[in-house]
Amino acid sequence: MKIVMRMGKAELMRRYAVFMLALIVGSFGVTMVTRATLGVNSVACFSYVTSVYFPITMGMVNILFNCSMLLAQFVVMRAAECRVQLLNVMLQIPAMILFGFMIDFWMYLTRDYHPETLSWGYALCFGTFFVGSVIIAFNIVLQAIGNVAKLPCDAFVMILAARINKKLGWVKLAYDAFLVLTAAIMSLICSNFSEIIGIREGTVLGAIMIGPLVQFLMPHLTFFSRWIDKAKAPAPQTVQQE
Repeated sequence: MKIVMRMGKAELMRRYAVFMLALIVGSFGVTMVTRATLGVNSVACFSYVTSVYFPITMGMVNILFNCSMLLAQFVVMRAAECRVQLLNVMLQIPAMILFGFMIDFWMYLTRDYHPETLSWGYALCFGTFFVGSVIIAFNIVLQAIGNVAKLPCDAFVMILAARINKKLGWVKLAYDAFLVLTAAIMSLICSNFSEIIGIREGTVLGAIMIGPLVQFLMPHLTFFSRWIDKAKAPAPQTVQQE
């Protein structure tokens, strides 16, 4: 027999509110890093390169990419896991749609912002990149605090690591490297081997910076956790399962 804890509706609503805020904020962070023109992060590389060479927006590519990662989860999971995780996987659909549309929304709003063309161009580009990286780290912390859903690309990495019994950090590193390599190859092919776009020093620097930024921001955002805790029922509901 085991005990299953159920969240109250108020707590669940607050958790989803934090998660949605994370997606909105995170999409803006991706946009800022993209506008910096110093190289996008690994997960956005493929979306950015595709949007440059084909008539499709970065946000729409992101949605399609996450669709493929959602389907990949079913390939990796065992049949029993699919039945148990079906609801969690389905909840990723609205998350990826919101994230993709918000990327296009922020890209549209910042369409006239080109720091590389302004005075102190590189310094302004780096400042834009740093702000975007901080915002992405902020988004990661909020997702961890909300703890209700994930984007398919993140969920796939976690499921794959568990399936092959490897450390999550190493699987994530290999996954990111694969995405960057794929984007680089696509860029070379589409440009007749004349250029590689979207992959620069910022791609590498972002991979190094995000982790420490998350660790720095985590203790400063505990008020979100306290806000969620205030909605918890005084006596947790439990269901006994045989």
